[in-house]
Amino acid sequence: MSQSATQPPAPPLAELSLTGDLARPVRLTVPDLLAWPQHRVGVSFECATSGVQHHRFAGPLLHDVLRDAGPGFDPARRKDRLRFLIAVTGADGHHALLTWAEIDPDFAHAPVLLAVGIDDTPLDRAGPQLVLPQDRCGARHISGINAIRVDGRYPSWA
Repeated sequence: MSQSATQPPAPPLAELSLTGDLARPVRLTVPDLLAWPQHRVGVSFECATSGVQHHRFAGPLLHDVLRDAGPGFDPARRKDRLRFLIAVTGADGHHALLTWAEIDPDFAHAPVLLAVGIDDTPLDRAGPQLVLPQDRCGARHISGINAIRVDGRYPSWA
């Protein structure tokens, strides 16, 4: 009997769904995210349960990935971009909400990553992590992202 016949199959790669007001909604894996320019950042943040954490993350900018999915706004109209929200969900049910202005180079230009690796360990099976280097606390760091929804079509409050 060969060794491969006795080994259990490797777990599937984690997938992330990009949905919402996008021209090109898509499902992506960590290997897919390697197609974008990779950024590296050292991050320190306070975790409510484990104290101060220090990690090194690598991955593409959230802005680059979402821009390529074709958000439903006119990129030449800055104010049009301001109405878009980004909801991020992890496999454990943890959620975070960002505005397009946070990641847009014309506004806050925060270097928010979709990390594909942490401390030189690939996240292929666990799924990408949302990393906000500018946040002092880690509450918006989402592990095992399985969904990102871009939304600019909510009803008027008037």
